[in-house]
Amino acid sequence: MRAMQIINWGAPLELRTSETPVPKGEEILLRVDACGVCHSDLHIWDGFFDLGNDQKIAIEERGVQLPFTLGHEPAGTVVAKGADVSSFVEIGGRYAVYPWINCGECQPCQNRLTQICDAPKIIGTRVDGAYADHVLVPRAEFLVDYKGIEPELACILGCAGLTSYSALKKVGLNSLDGRDSLLIIGSGGVGLTAISIAKSLCDARIIVADIDPSKRDAALQAGAAEVVDANEKNALGEIQALAQSRAGNGVAASIDFVGLPQTMNFGLNALRKGGLHIHVGLFGGAHSLSLPPVAFRMLRIIGSYVGTLAEFQELISLVRNDLDLSIPISTLPLEEANGALEDLRQGKIVGRVVLKP
Repeated sequence: MRAMQIINWGAPLELRTSETPVPKGEEILLRVDACGVCHSDLHIWDGFFDLGNDQKIAIEERGVQLPFTLGHEPAGTVVAKGADVSSFVEIGGRYAVYPWINCGECQPCQNRLTQICDAPKIIGTRVDGAYADHVLVPRAEFLVDYKGIEPELACILGCAGLTSYSALKKVGLNSLDGRDSLLIIGSGGVGLTAISIAKSLCDARIIVADIDPSKRDAALQAGAAEVVDANEKNALGEIQALAQSRAGNGVAASIDFVGLPQTMNFGLNALRKGGLHIHVGLFGGAHSLSLPPVAFRMLRIIGSYVGTLAEFQELISLVRNDLDLSIPISTLPLEEANGALEDLRQGKIVGRVVLKP
């Protein structure tokens, strides 16, 4: 088995060869057909998440040991399975993987928040992932048949797709009409996915803020009604004017797919009274919040982290039934994972990069 692995935190990944694992019990072995490269991979590669105020979460503190294989967006073909695997999983079957492996017993799992399990074994973030030609999946329940979807798209549905879909569901898309505006901050791979989903599932005007002109262009192609350069001095005023033009009813909700203090502040200030801000991005930092306006304006703030297994199954079904996701996807061989990560860090990627072992 070949895998691009972290040998030292922050150092270039190395291609290493090892014995291909043999699945036992309920385990399933997939040959990886495609694996998405996610911005979260950068944090894991560096070895920490930035909490702001000179505080960090070290990846090692979460039980991750080196060498380690990244990759939490796999889709693949079953090549072997343990003796106890459910009969519906067939050798040769092609499945997208829900990587947010959970225990099923802790309080979050009992409350159907499986993605924030207290004892997770998340593929590519806690246990070895799919920057490799094979990956082990612990149980059949985490596999979803992606027949009818190209593997390059199916793989990214497990994170980029699921993250955007779950965040949009928290908005309550059915409650928005053509007078409402939805502000999406950041049109990287996840933001572009959110635009594609939102344009299909609600009537709200989609306004996108991003500092990169190429990503603003991609947002328009994905279905955004308006785009704004977030670096412009009057960007906030421009968004509010757009949201109120043509009998508009203001910004009903903002979704921050970046996750910086300034983007959270931007999203909150753009909202109309009674508006909802959904925080998704993990770029890092700490935000200082003036408390009285939260009450005076009756604002709501919700954190959203990927999504549940049920939401993943819903999303796969929607895409199989012609939900059009207009996401630019480029592919690279496994050995070029380092270049893909560096391009992602430097903001050169428009859409999503997928590794093809």
